[in-house]
Amino acid sequence: MRFPKRKPISTRHIECLAVLVFLILALLSLPSVAQNSTAGAPLSVGLVLIVPIQGEVDGGLSFFLQRMIRRAEREQARALVLEINSNGGLVDSAQEMKDALLRAKIPTVAYIKGRALSAAALIAISCHRIYMEPGSEMGAATPFKLLSTGISPVEEKFLSAFRAEFESTAEARGRPKALAGAMVDKNHESIPGLVARGEILTLTTEAAATHGYCDSIVDSIPAALRRMNIEAAPLEQVIPTSGEMLARWLTSPNVSVILFTAGIWALILEFLVFGWGVLGWIGLMCLGLFFGGHLFAYLAGLEALLLFFVGAILLLVELFVLPGFGVTGFLGIAALGFSTILVFGGIYSAIQAISKFMALSIVMLLSLYYIAPRLKLFDRFILKEELTTANGFVAVDNSAFDNLINLEGITLSPLRPSGFVRIGSQKFEVVSDGDFVERNQRVTVVAIEGTKIVVRPLKT
Repeated sequence: MRFPKRKPISTRHIECLAVLVFLILALLSLPSVAQNSTAGAPLSVGLVLIVPIQGEVDGGLSFFLQRMIRRAEREQARALVLEINSNGGLVDSAQEMKDALLRAKIPTVAYIKGRALSAAALIAISCHRIYMEPGSEMGAATPFKLLSTGISPVEEKFLSAFRAEFESTAEARGRPKALAGAMVDKNHESIPGLVARGEILTLTTEAAATHGYCDSIVDSIPAALRRMNIEAAPLEQVIPTSGEMLARWLTSPNVSVILFTAGIWALILEFLVFGWGVLGWIGLMCLGLFFGGHLFAYLAGLEALLLFFVGAILLLVELFVLPGFGVTGFLGIAALGFSTILVFGGIYSAIQAISKFMALSIVMLLSLYYIAPRLKLFDRFILKEELTTANGFVAVDNSAFDNLINLEGITLSPLRPSGFVRIGSQKFEVVSDGDFVERNQRVTVVAIEGTKIVVRPLKT
């Protein structure tokens, strides 16, 4: 297979890449600048920080909450109030937020304004105090996994672990653990007046207040603070910085998979088809945003980025330097697999992301199959002229290699099953008749199938 001649990478290309990387890092460093700007400011002793926990619980939200906890501790805040209105989200992100809240050295308050369901319920239970707005609800925390075919229940061992997570958190905050377990697992004892065996518990406002999961029913955060005798404290509604909002958007499951898919295919097309140009820089930008968002939100470390590029380099070596497929290709695929698991935060999330990647790739290939012949951009890669005998074209001479039958040669590369063999002074591309053949092994030509030369190793 012959590839088009690639244009050399010029100084201008390097400068463009440097500017691109600088812009990405500048956008993602905005939170750090904002955080450092408050480090030398006078402490707001007695301040109450109000942190919105809204929408999907994800890695970006976890990073934002942990930063706010550190700030509240540094500024000796009177309390940290979580204004919760969420249907849940990622389990691992909720666990990170739970751990941070349990370690917090300042009073934490959950103010449920609407609903705290699934992963959001664990966040609420982790706070020292829980206040609920009239008509709110909390619970329904059965975990499930998303597959390409739909929603599937998790394994029993994972369900048991997540139930224990809820129960231990409830115990840590002095709340009935049986109710916490009933929010996760339907295999629980019946709780009279609340939930029967085989049902998942969701607490209404009144039920939560009656059974120890709501300290008081209030209609506002100031009303909740009055119940805690800190109503005179100044309030500050905090919001994520632009960098955190960008990182949260970039690390959302759908956006991150789209960026990953677009980056990979842009580089593949540019490298194998077009040479190097605009499409290559777009691919690098997509992968830069993908990894930059995850690195910024602490969803992945530099080891994930390193594994990804090592895997890509190994696959390129296997493709262009070492013929066939062997240890190098296997190690490259393994490195890419582990990198994906690290970036997406677990095997289930990685499988889901890979499934979406494959689906998007199939759609992209089918689109190219039907659209490419109509685009002038692909004219040099698509043969549109009919090669008929009337136009002077003739078929390949199938007898061109007949003289090689029964001749012996030496393998120049491993045959898996294809590779190269030297017969006499000439080099031929051949195919093994089924057995793997090592390099520098003697073989004999046993068949000619059109233009395909079939060889078999000689027995010693």
